[in-house]
Amino acid sequence: MDGPLPLALLVASLLFAVVVLVYVVLDRTPDWGLLGFAAVIEAATLVLLVVAAVQVGDADLSGPSAITLFGYLAAGLVLLPLGFAWSLAERSRGATAVLMVAGLTQAFVVVRALQVWQS
Repeated sequence: MDGPLPLALLVASLLFAVVVLVYVVLDRTPDWGLLGFAAVIEAATLVLLVVAAVQVGDADLSGPSAITLFGYLAAGLVLLPLGFAWSLAERSRGATAVLMVAGLTQAFVVVRALQVWQS
């Protein structure tokens, strides 16, 4: 999990949360552009999961640490889809704010996965 991908994913997740915050302030509901941005983050998370799976064999990462790492990365794959499902089902300002929290949580998951990887 070395390289620029985790940092790019972290920055993209935080930028996504800021963009959703603007949507909340303007009282807008999520649109196709926001969905596309989330899809790019999801694809990057999936690539990070595959890279981690390949590199975990070469690293000194044993049992519980590997399970924790993949648990965080798997959680990262479901956060934004769940946030979108919630925000599209309710169509309110609060539901759009849930999507912002999902973006912030996605960034947290990446940070935690990096911490587990480096330990």
